[in-house]
Amino acid sequence: MHKEALSLSPEANTMLEKIAAIWPAIIRQGKKDKIMLMLSLLACSRGLKKADAALVIEAARLVVPKSYDPLFHMFEDMKSFKKSMLEPFVSEEAYNSIPVRVRRWPHKRPHRKNAPDRAKRILAFCASPRARGNTDLLINEALRGARDAGAHTEKVMLHKLHMDFCSGCRKCKDPGFEKICIIKDDMERMYQKIIDADALIIGFPIYTGRECAQLSTFLDRWDGYERYMLESCLKPGRTAMVIGTWGYPRIDTYDHVIENIISILNLHKVETVEALSACGFEGLRHGLDKKRRGVIASHPRELKKAYTAGRALASR
Repeated sequence: MHKEALSLSPEANTMLEKIAAIWPAIIRQGKKDKIMLMLSLLACSRGLKKADAALVIEAARLVVPKSYDPLFHMFEDMKSFKKSMLEPFVSEEAYNSIPVRVRRWPHKRPHRKNAPDRAKRILAFCASPRARGNTDLLINEALRGARDAGAHTEKVMLHKLHMDFCSGCRKCKDPGFEKICIIKDDMERMYQKIIDADALIIGFPIYTGRECAQLSTFLDRWDGYERYMLESCLKPGRTAMVIGTWGYPRIDTYDHVIENIISILNLHKVETVEALSACGFEGLRHGLDKKRRGVIASHPRELKKAYTAGRALASR
């Protein structure tokens, strides 16, 4: 049975073209088709025969990652967007008024299985090159919470390691290969540290809508753990906390990036039991105060969430 095609108001059609213009021509039509499909589904579910501009934006948001949110905020209210995103670059008052937030992700609290009869060993990796930046401070608080819960802790700054890129040689997949990776650099000692750890903390800033290069290179090198015939050097049992930070003042904008890191850890049999999102680090000094320290230090209630998560990590 033929169904009447969904029609778009003039404003909706203008909005659709404006959104489609985000992408280069080579992929534009494919994105537009997906938005139209989602738009039709939304309209059908609500008994609508005509779509307005607001419905177009809603459909587009369901098609693209949350990292596109700033563009939609521009489309919806350019004046408000400029106030929240541009004024903090020129006004000290606006910079200091940026809402700094930390969100501890919803989680279950499983009991520890086969708990070791010793203090838990927690190893943290900071992928931010900023010592005393927001990522670093959140990791420090998580480690302080873990120590207060009785754990032994260690932190590694990834930018200080001599860490080459994975060369794709696939030597690690050869039967009988005894090393983890053929590359001779600081990852040789990191591999064993990870194996010896009971829990890991991975903290990183988000640049250009994805994890920073330091973390990407680091996790690429984990491929050496995966051996011939799908064997693995990493056995199940390790837990993890993932901490992601960014400048945009919306707490869920880059959840998909954090979820991707959680999924990569899961591929290596590391179960993430704690995750933190932290946002609002942009403007005149790009998330730092006048002493070149992360502004999160001036928000003890938010910082405490990392401490609490660190204590919980040590007990799992």
